[in-house]
Amino acid sequence: MDFALTEEQQLLKDSIARFVERDYSFEQRRALARAGGFSADHWAHFAEMGWLMTAVPEELGGIGGGAVEQGIVAEAFGSAMVLEPFVHVAVIARQALMEAGGAHAQALLPALCTGEARPVLAHGEDGAFGETAWVETRAERSADGWVLSGAKSVVHAAPFATHFLVSARTGGAAADEAGISLFVVPADAPGLSRRAMRLSDNSRAADLALDGVALPAAALLGAEGQGHAVIGAALAHGIVALGAEAVGAMNAVLWMTRDYLNTRVQFGKPIGTFQALQHRMADMLIEVEMTRSQVYRAMAHLDAAPAARDRAVSSLKVQIARSAKYVGGNAIQLHGGIGITEEYAVGHYFKRLTMIDNMFGNAGTHLDRMVALNAAA
Repeated sequence: MDFALTEEQQLLKDSIARFVERDYSFEQRRALARAGGFSADHWAHFAEMGWLMTAVPEELGGIGGGAVEQGIVAEAFGSAMVLEPFVHVAVIARQALMEAGGAHAQALLPALCTGEARPVLAHGEDGAFGETAWVETRAERSADGWVLSGAKSVVHAAPFATHFLVSARTGGAAADEAGISLFVVPADAPGLSRRAMRLSDNSRAADLALDGVALPAAALLGAEGQGHAVIGAALAHGIVALGAEAVGAMNAVLWMTRDYLNTRVQFGKPIGTFQALQHRMADMLIEVEMTRSQVYRAMAHLDAAPAARDRAVSSLKVQIARSAKYVGGNAIQLHGGIGITEEYAVGHYFKRLTMIDNMFGNAGTHLDRMVALNAAA
């Protein structure tokens, strides 16, 4: 794997860095969080700059990039804790549409690239605990198509979605991989209700209730009963992008802490000159780079067989859990009391890193999956 960026990738990285520096200071982010957590102007800018289309084929309106380009965007957004749902729309939902293919991909992917459509995967349920096969929502055939009934929990970016890619059972029991289907549900569909919430990191989500949502037969996304593989691929890409975002956030925290240690004076000298604190900073840097390496490894396995891909992705998720806690926790400790105040950025980064740690299965869930995959090998 070539770790050097191409000229085009470097230009992409530089353009996002300029946006973050100009439009996403910590105070600007706080103002946006108070105003609802989403800026239509920012989203239009993302589309105009091509950041939403980094992994969409050219024939569908994209620029034909891949996981590396999406990782560049996600890492830069992580450095500023960007609130707009890039990963959930432009990575997870985009990958699900591409995996499933068909008329919905042909219609929604170009609209996603221009910013007009914001599809979001609605998959998690109360009893899942990170298990991708756990689906209790049901889809029953009707004279005109399908009727969906059930509930989805903590659907990230749901308040801003134009469409939901809803997983529902057309066969099998709750934990079976077979029998899961995906349906494209407009956000304003009769019978669909959202209970919006603000999460601890100031991002937005919602619980969805589907009370007899009637859909046409054409609402089925991909093959009936084959949605588990689509969801697995989409979440694998999403976790890799979240890993890149975590690297961006941890890197920002690391250098923010370095600057603080070099300005805080105690016993007549900057505390950054104390050897014990230098060792702590070195350990934090090691954790950041270990996570970065795991991101690269998982990127390299995204096109591998599902078992190899999932093993690499779960290994990344476990690393995020370790490193996010270590880097974020030590940054707060080294800052002292100021690190936990609402007006200072470090505590907000720790909240975001904690959210990434728990999203799509925590360390325990992914350790269990690695054990199962190794046993089956």
